[in-house]
Amino acid sequence: MERSSVWLADGVELAADFRAEESGDGSSVLHLQEDDSFALVARTWLRTSSVGWRPSTVGTVEGILRTHLLPAFGRLALSAITRGEILAFRARLVRENAGRQGAPQLSPARANRVIAVLRQILAETALQSGTPSAGAAVLPLQERRHAVRPFSWSEVERLIAAAPAHLAQYVRVRCLSGLRSGEINGLRWDQVDFEAGLVSITRARVEGLEVLPKNEYSERDIPLTQPLRAALAAQHALTGSADGYVFQTGRGRPIDTSNFANRDWPAMLAKADLAHRRPYQTRHTAATLMLAAGEDPQWIARVLGHADCQMLWRVYSRHIPNLTRRDGSAFEAALARLAA
Repeated sequence: MERSSVWLADGVELAADFRAEESGDGSSVLHLQEDDSFALVARTWLRTSSVGWRPSTVGTVEGILRTHLLPAFGRLALSAITRGEILAFRARLVRENAGRQGAPQLSPARANRVIAVLRQILAETALQSGTPSAGAAVLPLQERRHAVRPFSWSEVERLIAAAPAHLAQYVRVRCLSGLRSGEINGLRWDQVDFEAGLVSITRARVEGLEVLPKNEYSERDIPLTQPLRAALAAQHALTGSADGYVFQTGRGRPIDTSNFANRDWPAMLAKADLAHRRPYQTRHTAATLMLAAGEDPQWIARVLGHADCQMLWRVYSRHIPNLTRRDGSAFEAALARLAA
């Protein structure tokens, strides 16, 4: 039997016993049971489930376990964690933890992420033990949708003018292509084919590591429209090499998502006299500019790396010309024709 330490809040250490058997290939096979402590089960689940996860995902889940779940449930047996215990924990979680940007309570979105990890752990144990999961009937809290606040093209031009020289084309390409932060930060010149007129998104850079794109649809080819080609050609004069990063810091290092969002981006917005919004709004900007130009939504979905057009209809419908700006006149005209 293996002894392992699982850390709880404030440096409190909980020793956990791992029951393991050697399989035919020499690997350990772990068995989860309802009388196991949550700390034991959580560590087992994380070790076996995180294979293939992005480092950022592993870090997020470890933070949720360390900060919230282990202090609350670590010493409890799985059988002692009831639906009532989970609901009471969620209520305390929201009320007793401050949210971001001075919010007095934790946001429903953040609380849902914490509970989602708990539910996954309980669900895996339920599958292995053949018993119902206490988290199965806990519905997520209602979340507010993030506001879509794209930049107009005149605002994009102000942003570009306010950007340092090494970030000017970076901002332009983000607003023209809709690339996610990890995708554009991990973009290398061997992914840009000026002759074929394509940018191949085959990797992303997350927390200093190169990883696969977000999902199967994120791995895609983006056509080099003329504005995008011109922006990348201008950037090539600055950083062009066989396989180096397309966009770099003033010191020649890859751009870090967090550093850009917390340091460079606010300074650019202030200099351009624009209200604060997240860098992700550059992706919304690209989508709404394409829609306003009348591009085929299916083509836009492929460029953005969506599985289909549902996201476009749900998020950007009010930005699609003639889709929501008819004041009901089209409906009235149709009824009039039917009544004639």
